[in-house]
Amino acid sequence: MLGVSLPKMRKFNARAEDFVLRSFFGERITMLKFYDVEENYINYLKTIDRQIPDIAYSTNNKFVCGIVLDIGGVTYYAPISHTTQRFRTSKLIYDKGTPISSIRFSFMFPAPQSVLTQKNFAKIRAVDPHYADVITAEYKYCVRNENDILQKANSVYNIGCNKNHPYNYTCCDFKKLESEYMKYDKTVAY
Repeated sequence: MLGVSLPKMRKFNARAEDFVLRSFFGERITMLKFYDVEENYINYLKTIDRQIPDIAYSTNNKFVCGIVLDIGGVTYYAPISHTTQRFRTSKLIYDKGTPISSIRFSFMFPAPQSVLTQKNFAKIRAVDPHYADVITAEYKYCVRNENDILQKANSVYNIGCNKNHPYNYTCCDFKKLESEYMKYDKTVAY
């Protein structure tokens, strides 16, 4: 073909700048999405690692942002928390210069696509417009800061895999989760 090249494909390695997908015309396409996670899967992960956070709450359940990291085909998702406290292993999410939530990379976990449901912002807006405004602002921030998010996920993963790092104790045991997460059986209640 004359002067036309194939779109760049997203690469999965440790360099965040390689995590960019481009359309045929070169526009940047975000790979980050917001997902709900099956509660039973979270309960299963809690049997492997006590650091896995609760997701069930009385108002709105916790959800995750991903894919924030891909380690040899193992895809990681990080919980969005409404805490605005600054931690070395988190990234604050801002709306109009004010922190409104954070991405908790120390609690990120691997998950198969089968346990995830992508957030439907239109359905949320129909039920709770205020909540829809909040998660829309969170999502827009994540899209604008995707490279920083991917770099932070990689950095925290390295902390969690280094038992000698002073912040290792704050992280999930990523290697243990990687070795066990595919053993999840949907037919068993955890």
